[in-house]
Amino acid sequence: MLVPVEDQVEYIGEDTLTKILLDKDQSLPEIPVATDQDYWVKKPTDQQYLDCCNEFWWITTYIAKGLWREEMLYALDHLNRYCRPMLYQMLAWQVGFETDFSVSVGKSEKYLANYLEKDTWERVLNTFPRASYADVWKALFAMIELFRDTAAFIAERLDFDYPVGWDQRVSAYLNQVKGLPKNATEFTK
Repeated sequence: MLVPVEDQVEYIGEDTLTKILLDKDQSLPEIPVATDQDYWVKKPTDQQYLDCCNEFWWITTYIAKGLWREEMLYALDHLNRYCRPMLYQMLAWQVGFETDFSVSVGKSEKYLANYLEKDTWERVLNTFPRASYADVWKALFAMIELFRDTAAFIAERLDFDYPVGWDQRVSAYLNQVKGLPKNATEFTK
């Protein structure tokens, strides 16, 4: 990256991944060897864990609403922009436990596949649908199953309470929405 000369010393200290490629004037100070340690997965607090679960389960209801209304772009946006990051966060925490919180999964989780078991990685890939309503429903339920399993793993490792009630109530709601006829005018329990 090119930066103004007056900002160079400040800039090189901003990120531990900084590596000086060329200092033709020898004007920069020595810096530590580049490391991604600042980006390693960090162990979650109970509140971070619950916030992740809450966001995931809450947003799945928006996906179902979009699917029932046949609003594909709305449903896909919520699946990918809001739910997927929560799934990735849980998976990153799982990787953290399996590596003693000593790795980064990379920008956009590009290294996640390197740390997951092959079958888990296949499950991640199954959360990417083709743009058909049936495929998005299938991907949503695949995402839910993977999130549930991973969140339970994290809860067990940290002695947190997995919000089983949220899971059960939202899952029942999603199944009910999926089965609603297109001409439904009310929603009954």
